[in-house]
Amino acid sequence: FVVVAAAGNEGDKPIHSQVIGLNSKVSVNLSSNTGDKIDGWYRCGKVKVEFCDSSNNCISASSGSKNSGTLGNCSVVIDNTNTYYPLNGDGEFIINFNCTGNYTVNLYPESGSPTVDMYFANPYGDSKFLNYTQTDVYGGYLGTVGIPATSPYVIAVGALTSKPLDTITSKSFIDLGKIAYFSSRGPTRDGRIKPDITAPGYFVLSAWSGSTGYIEDKGTSMASPVVAGIVAQLLEVNSNLDVFQVKDILSKTALSDSYTLTLPNYTYGYGKVSIAPSTFNLFPATSSSNPQTTSASSGGASSGGGGGCSMLQYTDLT
Repeated sequence: FVVVAAAGNEGDKPIHSQVIGLNSKVSVNLSSNTGDKIDGWYRCGKVKVEFCDSSNNCISASSGSKNSGTLGNCSVVIDNTNTYYPLNGDGEFIINFNCTGNYTVNLYPESGSPTVDMYFANPYGDSKFLNYTQTDVYGGYLGTVGIPATSPYVIAVGALTSKPLDTITSKSFIDLGKIAYFSSRGPTRDGRIKPDITAPGYFVLSAWSGSTGYIEDKGTSMASPVVAGIVAQLLEVNSNLDVFQVKDILSKTALSDSYTLTLPNYTYGYGKVSIAPSTFNLFPATSSSNPQTTSASSGGASSGGGGGCSMLQYTDLT
């Protein structure tokens, strides 16, 4: 079977922050009106983590330890005990806080020169990082693809602006044909291309559950069924195709234009999904059993996954 998943709808949100080659104290600023959970991952060393308010009152936890406390009316718990995650060999820390306002996460290297990735993990929160974020040429935030779409065994689908709604001043009209503003961007934490492909997702006319009518909706969850349908057609012709062969077919038949720029990239993946009768001549003769990826497990928004000490960092593919 082949798994197709929505890439996520956090492309317009600064929910990911990355510090590369930490060799001295670095301060990552954030704001929140709801409180949140920070899922932090590090490799190539160990990290001491500190959560501070605007008056520089702090709660800290060295690698291998856990600490909790209050900052005024704010409760903070830092769990930095997991220095070796068995699926990827990296360290993980969790910061839970119910604070509102502006705060700072201070990172200190305790060994090596670690690279640290942090993700806001509360899907209902409004928290944002104020520095150490990166964007693509359309202003979307990199590193925001969420699990399970980060897996090398999953086809991750981003959303295209496909149907104008409302007035000519609406974003759906102005951005017609471009990546949807909310579509989550890659890469994964171990540097792989995601999303794999893009499809119409802003807006899509769909059946309205519980009625005989239709509804216009948006999201990568509206785009992924388009690709899932195409994959189903491919598997109907050849049920022996594996996920990597399907990815290869989709990438070879994907469309490019002036909006996609050079492909592949972290915004459109391998391009805009397309299928034609000639597509069915692209079936490989043998099955591919290994993903084109590093040995590390996948990583992304609200996710672990990482990889060794190759000091991977974003490459501008746009």
